[in-house]
Amino acid sequence: MNQKRIERIWRQEGLNVPQKRPKRSRLWLNDGSCVRLRPCWPNHVWSNDFVMDRTHEGQAFRILVDIDEYTRECLALVASGRCCCICHKFCGVRIETHHIRPVSKGGDDSFENCIPLFFDCHAEVENYNDHHPRGRKFSESELRKHRDTWFSKVEEMNTLTPLPSDSPQLIQAVSGNGNMVAGRDLNIHTERVVPKTVVQTDPGGRHISNTTARKIQDLVKDYIDIHTTAGKDTQRAAQRIWSSLKNEFNVTSYKEIPAQDSDRAIQWLQAQVAMATPKIRRMAPDKWKESLYKPIYARAGELGISKDDLYLLAQERLALQKPIRSLKELTQRDLQRLHHVVIYEVKKSGNKP
Repeated sequence: MNQKRIERIWRQEGLNVPQKRPKRSRLWLNDGSCVRLRPCWPNHVWSNDFVMDRTHEGQAFRILVDIDEYTRECLALVASGRCCCICHKFCGVRIETHHIRPVSKGGDDSFENCIPLFFDCHAEVENYNDHHPRGRKFSESELRKHRDTWFSKVEEMNTLTPLPSDSPQLIQAVSGNGNMVAGRDLNIHTERVVPKTVVQTDPGGRHISNTTARKIQDLVKDYIDIHTTAGKDTQRAAQRIWSSLKNEFNVTSYKEIPAQDSDRAIQWLQAQVAMATPKIRRMAPDKWKESLYKPIYARAGELGISKDDLYLLAQERLALQKPIRSLKELTQRDLQRLHHVVIYEVKKSGNKP
């Protein structure tokens, strides 16, 4: 129903119709800006408002900021260096501006009636109960003295003392490492110091010998080459094998492995290489076959048989139709079976009395 029809019905029934309120003029422009006095020079227009934010712990806090509209500087925070004027602690965003004389007692929002305080100090100043006094309340003169003392100290720290005009000045440009710049009682070393962990080892004594260390390096290199051929990250593979080796023997360097654990370290690395070898069987079949030649010949040497006898053993145990002259003639499956055969024969010979 139309508003005008409702008013007409009210008049017919003898009811009082509310008078129309005059339309208020807008306090903002089409661009959203307020119609207010524009500052034309410093200290012309001042404004104050609460700024709200949250700490990293999620606690909300508010800051009363007095700012010059022309220079956009909050003089109270600049003059205090964002430090509390009572405890002199750097507060950063955890700072508030307090009215020295409350507004309810005739205080204004000017710079002279403002003192920056930390949250805890602001609580001590503001939340004093006059009806149940405990301790002694901060007076207005005391707050002004704290503020003026700290403001002057900050201004003194920010003011550079000019050098005498007759003082000698020396400008030097130094490049490179291991240099030393000397001037009066000041010596500056430009050498870069890199802390290094020095491991004291006893090769051949308490720790593994140099020969064992070289074998460990070769096995680690084989392990890294296998992962590189398989398309893995080389650096990550190196970090994994070295860290696993150190954790296995609880040492900070492989050279600190005890001498009595030399054989166990070699066997452990050989097992790691053997477990990683199948990763390259499809991607690099030739290299996978080459990785089996050396252990097969090594097991044959432990059995005391020559290469020709090894080839005859392969023909007999693998049921080959033609004799072979090299292990390269075997397929991947036959080569793997031959590897298992020689391992079995070595274990079988070792169990004999």
